[in-house]
Amino acid sequence: MRTTITLLLLVFISIHTFAFTLEVGNGYPYSTLEQAAAVAVPGDTILIHSGTYNGGIFVGDLQGTASSWIYILAASGETVIFDGGTNAWQLTDAAYIEIRGFVFEHQTGNGLNFDDGGSYETPAHHILFADCTFRNINASGNNDLLKLSGLDDFEINNCSFTNGAAGGSGIDMVGCHDGIIKNCSFENL
Repeated sequence: MRTTITLLLLVFISIHTFAFTLEVGNGYPYSTLEQAAAVAVPGDTILIHSGTYNGGIFVGDLQGTASSWIYILAASGETVIFDGGTNAWQLTDAAYIEIRGFVFEHQTGNGLNFDDGGSYETPAHHILFADCTFRNINASGNNDLLKLSGLDDFEINNCSFTNGAAGGSGIDMVGCHDGIIKNCSFENL
């Protein structure tokens, strides 16, 4: 009996320590980023396949851990575009997330929006943006290609920012700390 309980406990622990790849796209198990994010746990990869997807996505409380990040990746060698919406994505209270390889375009508000959910005590933190293109925003006034509010410990690497809104910014940081921006290009902002 003791051996059976120990074995069942080990199997349960093993099942929950594996990382999964959650594939998104036409013909894949998940059709939207929201569906995959709803089941993602630390260590998982949300892999989005080629296509143009509608913007207007909201995801709250998506959090990896210091040892098990959550990865949101465009499939290697594939073009993945998030088109339109007020924001392409709004992630609130996110932590330990890597975002890599996407194109964000034609949003009517901010291109991509990360925030702390309005709480100074719990900032979003440890976010890596890499190899993304932010372009051709369809907004005017104070709208930004990448809007960060209450984000700590972040990096923006090898991203391009082109054709921003008159009066907006390529990257707007409000209440952000300990960020690194490197190897990025900015044009016609």
